[in-house]
Amino acid sequence: MREWMQITVHEASKENHLPEKIQKLAFSGIGISLIAGIVLTITGPYNTINLPLHWRFIYWTGLCFAGCLGAMAAEPILSKAGIKAPRISIVVLQSILASIVVTTFLIAFEMFQTRPIRIGNIAKVFFYVWVIGITITGIAHLTEASSNNKNMTERSERPSIFERLKPQLRSGTIYALSAEDHYVRVITSNGEDLILMRLSDAIKELGALKGLQVHRSWWVAEGGVKFASKANNKISLELHSGQIAPVSRSNTKSVKEAGWI
Repeated sequence: MREWMQITVHEASKENHLPEKIQKLAFSGIGISLIAGIVLTITGPYNTINLPLHWRFIYWTGLCFAGCLGAMAAEPILSKAGIKAPRISIVVLQSILASIVVTTFLIAFEMFQTRPIRIGNIAKVFFYVWVIGITITGIAHLTEASSNNKNMTERSERPSIFERLKPQLRSGTIYALSAEDHYVRVITSNGEDLILMRLSDAIKELGALKGLQVHRSWWVAEGGVKFASKANNKISLELHSGQIAPVSRSNTKSVKEAGWI
């Protein structure tokens, strides 16, 4: 029953969250577009500096978000075509798609104002838009690459047990492990998770994380201890999460030697 509940919770978590890659792509694109819109609003290129500030902001952020939508179509198109393109090719394709969308918006705006449109002007506008588009997409990819490198470094350094936890817990700090029947409760700064494994195996997956097994059913991280208390000749450790971990008589000496009490 407990195993079925655990699987159900994990499946619900997957259903309620977009895939991590899509979230990163969306939030990165939206963030970069907003920043680019603000920068372009302040600098006012292509004679837009003469527009009132609020119109410049609406104009540039609107175009940046429109370009973002166009750029986000690049990876699905390549994926559907089965093409594995290098990063530079993706940047160029995204900038072109973004420029097509933005130029289309600008042409529609000119037509709405019943202004004459010339083919030469369209090519000129497209080029100006592409210069901004290639700059924004380049910055976005550099930001994503830097973030990916950082995440890979963190994953290589952190204990392997993190990969067993729910995604929302993996950025937290492990405070303690507690054995419950055939399961281990992993207590972190972001919450708890119940995983099917033995406590001894879970401790091995902690790697070099500093801590002590203070009881046959408890392992506590050095950074998870808030304070220690003693009552009726029994020692217990209060964690930063609020849980109380008991200390067995046989482990009292190692706890004292660690300076926890």
